[in-house]
Amino acid sequence: MDEKERIHRNVTLRRMGLDALQFIRSQQWITRRAGYPFQVSRRFVEIDITYRCNLRCANCNRSCTQAPSGLEMPLERIEAFIRDSVEAAAPWRRIRLLGGEPTLHRDFFAILDRLLEYRARHNPGLRIVVCTNGSGRRVNRILARLPSGIVVKNTFKTDRQRLFRPFNRAPSDSGWFRFADFRSGCRILEDCGIGLTPLGYYPCAIAGGIDRIFGFGAGRKTLPAEGDAMRDLLEIFCPLCGHFGFSWPTRRPRLSATWADAYAALRQHSVPEGEGTQAN
Repeated sequence: MDEKERIHRNVTLRRMGLDALQFIRSQQWITRRAGYPFQVSRRFVEIDITYRCNLRCANCNRSCTQAPSGLEMPLERIEAFIRDSVEAAAPWRRIRLLGGEPTLHRDFFAILDRLLEYRARHNPGLRIVVCTNGSGRRVNRILARLPSGIVVKNTFKTDRQRLFRPFNRAPSDSGWFRFADFRSGCRILEDCGIGLTPLGYYPCAIAGGIDRIFGFGAGRKTLPAEGDAMRDLLEIFCPLCGHFGFSWPTRRPRLSATWADAYAALRQHSVPEGEGTQAN
C-alpha cells in the first residue's frame, strides 16, 4: 500500500455535534422552507462485499453480530458495477470496500484486481480504500499482501466493545422523531457515498444492511442515474436507522421494538448454516 494506514473512530465530539445539528435540520418545518440538507454522493461509493466478520461488535450497523450471515458480493456484481461506471463515465473519487470484514471475502484479491484495472484504464485519480477492523492473524496476513496503490482505513478493533451510536434504536419507535422528515437523510450520504451491497444499490451501504434484515427488496438493480435522488429509499430506511439524528453513544446493545421484532422474525425463518464468525 502506498499510503499510511488511517485510524478511524466512530464516535468523536465533532461527530456528536454534527448529529445534533442534522437532527434539527431534518425537522419537517425546516425542510419545507430550506429543502433537503443532504444529497446522495456521486463522488464516493461504498461496497459491502461480505457480511462475514471475525468480531462481535455491539450495535453493528451491518447486523453482523445481531444476525450473522455468510452473504457475499459475487465477483460478477463487481464487474457489472465497473461496466456501468465506465458506460456512465461515473466520476468516482473514492471506492471503499467494507463488510463485515472485507478481507474475509473468498475473492477479495480478485475484487481488488478488477478495481485496480478499472482505475488504470478509466479513472487514474481514483482512491481505493479497504476498511478493516485490523483484528486477528488471518486479517493481518491478508492486509500484508495488499498490492500497491491501496489505502487502508483501520479501526484496530478488538473484542473490547467501543462506544458506538445505538444503531438498532429505530427513530420511528421514538416520539423525539415524530416531526422528522426522513427523506432528508443524514451526512453519511455525502461523507460515505452511495452504497452497493449484494442486494443492490442504496443511498448508503447501511441501508442495504437494513434491507438484509427487513427484506424489503428495495435496492436498485443497476447503477442509479445522475438524477435519481433516491428519496423513496430514504423514506423507507432512515426511520429504522440509529444514525439518523442524535443518539447518545453506548457500549451495550440497544434494541427498540421494531428491531427486536425484525431479528426475531429473521431467526424464525432462517436455517442455521454455521455462518458468520470465522477463525482468525
